[in-house]
Order: sequence, then C-alpha cells, then structure tokens
Amino acid sequence: MKHYIFILTVFLYSLQSIAQQDNYSFIKLIVFNNNDEVMLVKWNGAWEIPGTRYNQPITISKQIDTLAAEHGLFVQNKKLNGLFTIEYENRPTLTIMHYYTAFYEKGNFTVPKSCEDIGWFTIEKALSIIPYQEMKLIISKIIKNKNNLWGGAIKKWNDGNIEFSEEFYELK
Repeated sequence: MKHYIFILTVFLYSLQSIAQQDNYSFIKLIVFNNNDEVMLVKWNGAWEIPGTRYNQPITISKQIDTLAAEHGLFVQNKKLNGLFTIEYENRPTLTIMHYYTAFYEKGNFTVPKSCEDIGWFTIEKALSIIPYQEMKLIISKIIKNKNNLWGGAIKKWNDGNIEFSEEFYELK
C-alpha cells in the first residue's frame, strides 16, 4: 500500500509539474487613432502597448474588446498582424505573443488600476520611449507592413538584449 501511495504521489506531482510548464499566450494590441497615433500605457514606469495574458475561456475577439474597454475604448477592424515566440532567459517556457492592430472607434481613456498613465503618441515618439527592444522591432515591422501577418522567434536575455532564433518571416 505504501508503494502504491508513493507511485500515485509521484505521478500526480509530475502531472502538476508538466502542466505548470505549458507555454502561454499573451495578446498585445496596437490601437491607432485617426491621426495615425498609437495608444501606449505606462506600466511599472515604462511605456508600452497594452496587453494581457490570454487565459480566459472567451474568444480572441472578445478578449481584444475587453482589453480595449479596460482602457476606456471601443475598437474596430481588429486584425492579427503577428505571432511570435519569445523565450525569456528567466522563464522555463516560451511565451506566444499575438500582436493585433485595431482602430479607435470611440471612448475616453480610462487608466486601469495596474497602470500609471495612458496616452496617444506618434509612432516615432512611441518607438523612442518604449524600452523593450523586441517590442519596438515587432511594432516597426507591423507598422511598415500592416497588410502582412508576421512570425518570428526571439530570445530575450536578462540584461535586456535579444537575439532572433528565427528572423521575421511572413505567415501566409
């Protein structure tokens, strides 16, 4: 009986360990207004495009609408523009990053509780104040080629440097 309990305990623990190492998805949303500006949020002292972990039992479209609404906006013309895997040096699993674009329809900014500020920025200004190299490269690629769907694989080191495991490529 002790042997059986031990095997069952090891089995259940191994299942838990495997489940905790699953990849996870993260949605990033580039919202444009009529002036061709993008919305950025300030989170933990750094400006970036808004995002959320995709782990709710809802459709991607609903998740994007919810993300926009959390910032006081309604968006239209949602489009998937990038799927990237990012390997962070300090995490045991890959993150699958979904980059979507959308256009501001209506609404007034609401700063979510987890953020410090929110605003519209020219693309040039946004790229100059976003501190994350991989995000800037991805946004630049998407903005220059809004009709394409891009893929790529990036490794991000703890010092902030990145390297491409797979350079940008077009997904068809």
